[in-house]
Amino acid sequence: MEYWSQVLSVLSLLAIILLVLAGAWVFTRWAGQNLGGGFLAAGRGGRLQVLDRAAVGRDQSVLVVKAGQRYLLLGSTPAGLTLLAELTREEGECWEAPAPPDGPEQRRPIDFRALMQRLREKK
Repeated sequence: MEYWSQVLSVLSLLAIILLVLAGAWVFTRWAGQNLGGGFLAAGRGGRLQVLDRAAVGRDQSVLVVKAGQRYLLLGSTPAGLTLLAELTREEGECWEAPAPPDGPEQRRPIDFRALMQRLREKK
């Protein structure tokens, strides 16, 4: 009798742990989709996009940001953000990635096997 109560106790503890883990997984999926998702979600077509980032020191970086139709050069430090310059529309558009081509001439992923074959042939 005591053996079965211990088994049931262990099984109920495992069930509770699994429920907590499943709840955490569901919450993180929901939060990632509904709460914005941080910098990565901002770059997916929102009004605020980080176009480029360059580290200039420990915990210091320079960012090119598109906010609506304005392009900003910002300095980022642990103390906060500083506006370094506002870029013209032409300067800002140079930082944007070119649109991927549509149609059959679109770039295909590199075929590793074909690349290795070409390297072997060169030898």
